[in-house]
Amino acid sequence: MDCESATQAVLAFATSRTAAVAGSYAMVNPSEDIWPGDVLAITSGGVTSSLLVRSVVAQDGSGVPEIRRYKVGFANDWAAEWAAGIGLKLSEEIAADAYLPQTASSAPGQVLANLQQLTVTSLTDAAMQVDAGTAPPAGGGFEVRIKDWEFGVGVDAADLVLRSPVRSFSIPIAAQLERFFVRMYDASTPPVFSRFSSGIFLNVLVSETV
Repeated sequence: MDCESATQAVLAFATSRTAAVAGSYAMVNPSEDIWPGDVLAITSGGVTSSLLVRSVVAQDGSGVPEIRRYKVGFANDWAAEWAAGIGLKLSEEIAADAYLPQTASSAPGQVLANLQQLTVTSLTDAAMQVDAGTAPPAGGGFEVRIKDWEFGVGVDAADLVLRSPVRSFSIPIAAQLERFFVRMYDASTPPVFSRFSSGIFLNVLVSETV
């Protein structure tokens, strides 16, 4: 979610008229010292823009009266010749190890709700009953795995515990220490899942046959 918000901010900035503005401004005896990283409010054509200071050259002239001349270089991040030092570097390529949640092809960026109301309604030494807290989407259901971030059709079947088309379902218990991760999915191809998993962590005694 944070990455999506940051991306939207970058896109909004990229379409701004000041995104690629670069230039310099000279002044004499400013009321305060100016440093790289400060923000200048520059008005041009009736429009005031906030521009980042990239460089400052100060020259101290005569002593009485003292004359200090400043030449300030400014640019926003899309002015590449200035932005290399402290700007963002973006790429259209996606890292091979980046996790990307399954999103809807009809509405990119849309994912299903997280199962924040999921509860364990009953527990025995052989199984537990789970209420997902919400009805499944039409044609969809709930996927349970023993590993997080491993959801989806065609993903390692060894991690898959079950898929349930109904809200209430039973998860088998095979050991004293168990952990399960649950997400909702829909009928899309491929299915769209919840953004995050709901986790169930168990530490229960399991009866043994002697």
